Amino acid sequence: MGFSPFELVKRNTQEIVSEDELKGLLMEKKHPTAYIGYAPTGMLHLGHFLPILKVSDFLKAGFNFKFLIANLHAHLDDQKTPWSLLDARSMVYEEMARNMLNSIGADITRLKFVKGSDFQTEQQYSLDVLRMSALTTLSRVKRAASEVVRFGDEPKMGGFIYPLMQCEDVVALEADVAFGGNDQRGIYMLGRELLPEIGHKKPLCVFSPLLPSFTGGRMGGKMSSSENKGKVGLLDEEDAVNKKVNDAHCPEGIIKENGVMAFVEYIIFPLKYDQGKKFKIERNAKFGGDVEYTSYRELEKDFIKKELHPMDLKKAVSREINILLEPIRKNFSKKKDLLKEAYPEK
Repeated sequence: MGFSPFELVKRNTQEIVSEDELKGLLMEKKHPTAYIGYAPTGMLHLGHFLPILKVSDFLKAGFNFKFLIANLHAHLDDQKTPWSLLDARSMVYEEMARNMLNSIGADITRLKFVKGSDFQTEQQYSLDVLRMSALTTLSRVKRAASEVVRFGDEPKMGGFIYPLMQCEDVVALEADVAFGGNDQRGIYMLGRELLPEIGHKKPLCVFSPLLPSFTGGRMGGKMSSSENKGKVGLLDEEDAVNKKVNDAHCPEGIIKENGVMAFVEYIIFPLKYDQGKKFKIERNAKFGGDVEYTSYRELEKDFIKKELHPMDLKKAVSREINILLEPIRKNFSKKKDLLKEAYPEK
């Protein structure tokens, strides 16, 4: 049985602000507009498949979707991307996002990529950002962006401009829905406060959880571009993927802070459901033989009861990851010059 548009948008989300607003929007518009913004800084990784799957859900629910490559944001955030590398990294991010969407079989007919610098210097945009800056305080802005922006001991002004621009992006992109990971919540809640004060409607917000690091309980936290051990890069070779998953923190019978189980729940099963397929675990006959699961809850039950061993699970997860990454690796094997230009240090 399929999902309704509301159920498609809601599945695998952490919070919607608010559900009633979303229901009203879906009744009012056949093709509302949603957007997500990515600042092209460090290389994309496996954790980004979670929001990419949600982008596909929005498209299936009938939304028009704008994918913002927020290049100016990448520089304003403590110069994570030097000015000279913005263009090349923007190209890499757009190409990688396209590849990820293609890898999961998303229909991107109603998706459009937009670059921040193409509209973020326009007069009305700048005036709105200035007006918001007069309505709030440094401490309020810093608190709102604390999970996104790198402030440091001596924060640069760019870090304070960043969240105000992100609030204005919703208006400039004419988006009905702002979508992002739950680390973006503070910024969009600031937008819900400030935007009505300068004549704009509150943004409707949808937040997804963040995929945990594969280091799990040993280091904790989300899968991040800055943490090599606990993340799988989109261009990691098959052997590297297998080793990282094999080394992942996945204690027998334990779900909490288990990045492998989180990947199974938020990535593998939504994909299998949409494809009408089961998730197959291959194992030796003496350990029970192959087993197939139609839902995450079935698998979780067996894992907690220790009827599914972590090593058998990891082998299956490695296989699924490599299936997702292979077309991306193949495409970027032809774009080595672009990668070198965007990330010369690598």
